Amino acid sequence: MPSTPNKQVYALSLVPFADEHFATLSGWFQSQKEVTQWGGPGLLHPLDKSQLAPMMVEVDHSAAKALCWMVEDEAGKTIGHAQLAFDWPNGVARLCRVAIAPSERGRGLASHMVREVVARAFSHPQIERVELNVYSWNVAAIRAYARQNFVKEGVRRSSVLIDGERWDTVMMAMLRQEWEGANSTPPEA
Repeated sequence: MPSTPNKQVYALSLVPFADEHFATLSGWFQSQKEVTQWGGPGLLHPLDKSQLAPMMVEVDHSAAKALCWMVEDEAGKTIGHAQLAFDWPNGVARLCRVAIAPSERGRGLASHMVREVVARAFSHPQIERVELNVYSWNVAAIRAYARQNFVKEGVRRSSVLIDGERWDTVMMAMLRQEWEGANSTPPEA
């Protein structure tokens, strides 16, 4: 795929989530709404060690139930967070708890970060599908996922109640063949 002029390319690293990341990650969320947007209705603001510690229990191997990372840029600056949960018997990975550091938003990093995490999911040959849920009002995230070839599959209407508001959840997914088709390099002439 030819590069597009004026498009920044980022070299990102997935760093296993660890104790030293707790303060950084929890500092990105200033309200219950922000915590729910990122982590779902099961987490409470402010995030604390009891909620974050269970996210770092797995290592990158073929039987992991979940993998969790902080994402660093080429200078070693923490710019994001992402997780994958696995349903190995069905060949499904779920992309979840994706966040870009508030100071780094608006730079197009989400697409690059999602690409890295999805590549990690599909590096396991038994994974056929990567799916995610995103709240319908989060248009920027939906655009970032669509740029990575995620397809909207449906909407769970009025699925979450947060501070008296009902939120709809958009379900999106990508199949291995769609990933491979979008990431194949054309033969050289």
